[in-house]
This record gives sequence, structure tokens and C-alpha cells, in this order.
Amino acid sequence: MPHIRAHGVDKSTLEQVAAQIVNKMAEVTDTPHDHFTVECIASDFLVLGGASPAYPLIEVMWFDRGQEAKTVVAGLIDDLLRPRIEGDLDVTVIFRDLKGADYYENKAHF
Repeated sequence: MPHIRAHGVDKSTLEQVAAQIVNKMAEVTDTPHDHFTVECIASDFLVLGGASPAYPLIEVMWFDRGQEAKTVVAGLIDDLLRPRIEGDLDVTVIFRDLKGADYYENKAHF
């Protein structure tokens, strides 16, 4: 924990930046590197009329670390990902704050 889920990002692109994202987030959040997961989710984006080009949508699921940490993390994800994507696409970062009572690991919640 934290869990980083990437939609609309090629696996090879995510592989290029995943370690850097984890390293920088670990520093910002004072969290051990081995507590992070990075998931690449194949996504199809649809609009009225059919398929639409994918754009990078990154979800960060974590225990809330405050607005300042969110701003820093969103910036570092954008800075690392944007140079590796083609076109003038939006990079969206969404934070999902989890509650310890709702997060179970090995039958116990935090």
C-alpha cells in the first residue's frame, strides 16, 4: 500500500517509469518501497459513437496523506509520464483515500 493503477498507458511505458514513481512516492510518503504495487490495466475508452483514444488515467489508492502530498504525487506522476506519451493528452491522477477499517491484509484490518 499504496496501490497505483494505470489505465490508458502502454505496459512498456509504465515499466519505464514505475520504479521512478515508486521511489519518489516512497520518499514523499515515508513508505517502504516494498509496500507499493503498480498495476497496468488494459482499458478501452468509449464515447457516444464508439471507441475513443485512451488517455493516461492513474488511480492512487492509499491511506490519506493530506492535500500537500497529493499535489506533490500528482505532479511527479505527470512529470514522469508525460514525456513518454504521444500526443497532447491529458494526464489524470485520481486519489482514492482508503480507511484502515476497510483495508484487510491477512484477515486483519489496519
